[in-house]
Amino acid sequence: MHKKCHLVSFAAKKVRVRVFKGHYVNSINNKGRLSIPSKFREVMGRWGADHLIITKSIDPCLVAFTPDEWEKMEEKARHLSMVRKADIVFKRHVVGSAEECQIDAQGRILIPGALREYAGLKRKCLFVGITDRFEVWDQDTYDEFMQEALGETADLRKELAELGL
Repeated sequence: MHKKCHLVSFAAKKVRVRVFKGHYVNSINNKGRLSIPSKFREVMGRWGADHLIITKSIDPCLVAFTPDEWEKMEEKARHLSMVRKADIVFKRHVVGSAEECQIDAQGRILIPGALREYAGLKRKCLFVGITDRFEVWDQDTYDEFMQEALGETADLRKELAELGL
């Protein structure tokens, strides 16, 4: 009996909810329409998401959330301080710039102009899956940002080790 329970537990772990992962490049058109990678649309379908909430990141990119994940973010933001500067800036910058973006029949979203401008989205856009959400970067901006971020690997290794990675 104990072995059966163990096997059921193992099987349950195997049937995990899929997450956003990987890098994909798509082109944005002049009107701001951007095709969501099919792998990401598949994850959204599993999560029952028919639209996205897109907002500014602290980094020079956009972040896309499914409605359920955005609700979790809003709940966390509700509990932030009204006087602490970092909390106020986060609410203004990230929560205040959020836009609901519908997905059309071709699997595309229309990125609002202010968000496109903030992230500097030109022609080639890079989608970066980060588990419960994904980022949208201008490909050149991402390459420069990551080159700089990975420049000091000793500090990065130390911080990651402190997290247990």
